[in-house]
Amino acid sequence: MTWKLIVVLVVALASVSAAEAQNTGAQRPGEVAKALMNLENRWVEALVKADTTTLDAILADTYVDTDEEGHQTDKRGVLAVLKAGDLKLASIRLSHMHVHPYGNSAIVTGMAKQTGAFKGESIAPRLVFTDTFVFRNGKWRAVASHRSAVHSP
Repeated sequence: MTWKLIVVLVVALASVSAAEAQNTGAQRPGEVAKALMNLENRWVEALVKADTTTLDAILADTYVDTDEEGHQTDKRGVLAVLKAGDLKLASIRLSHMHVHPYGNSAIVTGMAKQTGAFKGESIAPRLVFTDTFVFRNGKWRAVASHRSAVHSP
């Protein structure tokens, strides 16, 4: 009788853990890191191409961007400057990315080298960034970004 009870409890716990993982979108840290690094690369590719459809899918509706000057812009504002042609990015190369998962959220930190212009003015050539993501409805979405210009060589 005790043996059967142990088996039933183990099966029940395994079922609850599997259901919880599916409901919360729990992924192994390596899977999260790979998914978010791929998403970061799709994001910068979409920025260079001014692909607002892809960006709309990556950015949550509540997304907030904080730029190098401390200005904050929402998702609509980010998409608007790309559509208007105010932001023209020729290239962005990401490096030193690290993913820090926290359940259904994650932080990605890294560096970027970029070329381009905002309203005709050259943009900072080197940045450090922090992007915050949440996992909802089976997808990772960016909810916040912060960039700082790197002034030293």
